[in-house]
Amino acid sequence: MKKFAAISLGIALLAGCSSPQVGWEQDNQIMVAQNSVELKSNLWLNKMPTIGEVQDQTLHGALYLESNAALPAELMVQSIAIRQGDEEWLIDGDLLELRTHSENHWEIAFVWQFSVDPDQPVDVAVMLNNGEHEEWLVEKSVAIDQVY
Repeated sequence: MKKFAAISLGIALLAGCSSPQVGWEQDNQIMVAQNSVELKSNLWLNKMPTIGEVQDQTLHGALYLESNAALPAELMVQSIAIRQGDEEWLIDGDLLELRTHSENHWEIAFVWQFSVDPDQPVDVAVMLNNGEHEEWLVEKSVAIDQVY
């Protein structure tokens, strides 16, 4: 009986820690406060040779949110998900840097270590929260550039 209780508790804890369900079927445009918001993604691997450092698979990202009008101040970026084949990675909002270029042009920057295949495209999803509800913006088949 104790063994069953321990297994049940473990399953319940794992279920409670599951990542948010990504809406991969979404588009790269949504309506927020009667304004269209579009996601444009740039991803790259830095292959510049460095002295004394091991070359790793650090993925750099600059994701742009663009709108035809001012983006709402209460709009928050919750997380980013990246998918390649059967693999999915989730980057929490605390690890993202939000840069405001103008009222209607924001940049979400990140640097994260993934084991991605740079020759294959990825799907990128951004979860936005506008205070009322959460929505996904998804850009499909984003190429990963390699910078030398």
